[in-house]
Amino acid sequence: MLKVKNIKKPVIAGELSYIELIKACLYVGLTAYGGPAVFSQIKKKFVREKGWITDNDFLDVLSFAQILPGATGILVMAGIGYKLKKVMGTLVSSFFFVLPTFIAMTVLSYLYFTYRNVTFIKSVFTGLGAMVVALLLNAVISVGQTIFPRLSFQYYKGFLIVVLIFVFSFWFNIHFIYLILDAGILGILSYYFTGEYEKSPEENNLPVNPKLSSVTFKKLSNYAAFILGNIAVLIILLLSPQLKELFEAFFKIGLLAFGGGFNAIPLINHETVEIHKWLTMTEFRDGIALGQITPGPVLITATFIGYKVFGIPGALISTIAIFTPSIALIFLLYDVHKRLTKLPIIKVIMKGIIAGFIGLLISITINFGIRSICDWRTGLIFILSLVALIKFKVDPLWVIAVTIIVSVFVL
Repeated sequence: MLKVKNIKKPVIAGELSYIELIKACLYVGLTAYGGPAVFSQIKKKFVREKGWITDNDFLDVLSFAQILPGATGILVMAGIGYKLKKVMGTLVSSFFFVLPTFIAMTVLSYLYFTYRNVTFIKSVFTGLGAMVVALLLNAVISVGQTIFPRLSFQYYKGFLIVVLIFVFSFWFNIHFIYLILDAGILGILSYYFTGEYEKSPEENNLPVNPKLSSVTFKKLSNYAAFILGNIAVLIILLLSPQLKELFEAFFKIGLLAFGGGFNAIPLINHETVEIHKWLTMTEFRDGIALGQITPGPVLITATFIGYKVFGIPGALISTIAIFTPSIALIFLLYDVHKRLTKLPIIKVIMKGIIAGFIGLLISITINFGIRSICDWRTGLIFILSLVALIKFKVDPLWVIAVTIIVSVFVL
């Protein structure tokens, strides 16, 4: 008699244990180097190895993450968590994905603020400062390619939005909230009325103002952990005005950080360096460099700034604040996201906002360049880093490692 091999059944979301989910999220959080490379790690773990979601599920979550503010990596993890275990899955996947990066950044922040005046440490961060300028310029090019696939006159509207936002940011120092609003309005005026957005047949049947599904608001008990966690945070904030100020600043940044982590850098700079004066431009630049050493999202720079202002409690509150809007929006909008991502008005607003962020990113890159590239040695580090990143597509982690070694001997 022929023996039939036992075929392993796919894991059903309800049968998936939280221990298994935590292990997978920790693994991705520990290995999430290389910016966009995190998506291949997530797909490898959750689609290929575990089989908990399909390719289509992954692409569905990824497309939704593109229209929400915050770090795209954590949005994708939160969306997968929601797909697998609803609210608790979102909280668990987000927390354990960010945890390794938070711990690493807290330790690095302590070392930086304790030993930064040591001579060779100063040399290292001088070199890393020049490297960060190359990293930001590479980010400008990468983000630019999402709305300008090639240099062509047909994209002149987007280029004009970039230039306008850059001018108002660099020379007139307009508050970033107004600049983001302006970019969104310019996106509507430039693209909506001329029909310059991609349509699919099903979009024509979508209502103009889709209502949120009743599923979003029913069974509030499912949100108990999230609600209680936020109540605990609010109580802490009431006891410390400084922590309250940190939370408000980073919550605002998290709510407006459309287009991924690097796009948030100008927002963080404006709020923490220019308005609150929590740290200098040099310290902020060094914080970005440290963030690149750790795995995980660029927005982890919030941990570094929070540590500077109020130690470990400040690091924790700042980190919670910057990621809370993303997680909350997953709860509220996931059940209607297919309609939202197809709405023409959403597409043109996002087109304008991302173009605006490119202008902001160019502004902060020039500011960093003026402060960081001060002689031929830092200029050489900048050029070599830029060539490595753009021409040879070297992973930023290797560029950082080489920059550290070169800086010790050259600067």
